[in-house]
Amino acid sequence: MRITTTRLFGLAEIPAEEVRERLQQPDFYIYDNTPVSSYRRHHLPGATHLDPGDYSASDLAPDKAATLVFYCSDALCGAAPYAAKRARNMGFEHVYVMTAGISVWLRKGFPVESEIKSGAA
Repeated sequence: MRITTTRLFGLAEIPAEEVRERLQQPDFYIYDNTPVSSYRRHHLPGATHLDPGDYSASDLAPDKAATLVFYCSDALCGAAPYAAKRARNMGFEHVYVMTAGISVWLRKGFPVESEIKSGAA
């Protein structure tokens, strides 16, 4: 895994390219922390929308050893790091932020979905 440490909250960062490679892997969960209107337009395949300040551990992966990836609009958005920090504080072991966000994902032409998903992963 190609990981660096983000400046915000000392969280591990995962590049968009690696997220794309791992999309179909078991125990790999993606959480979109953009506004609902943005999520409805486009989100990463399989991503679940979460309000970064209003979710519980039951809204996340059933296994605390699973890999959780949080993202929002871009590197200037603090929603994903905030949500990721909350997950880490809930005891999840492998928590990452895709700092590039959906904006870089779209620029790279990576696949997106537009359906609505909510609730537990």
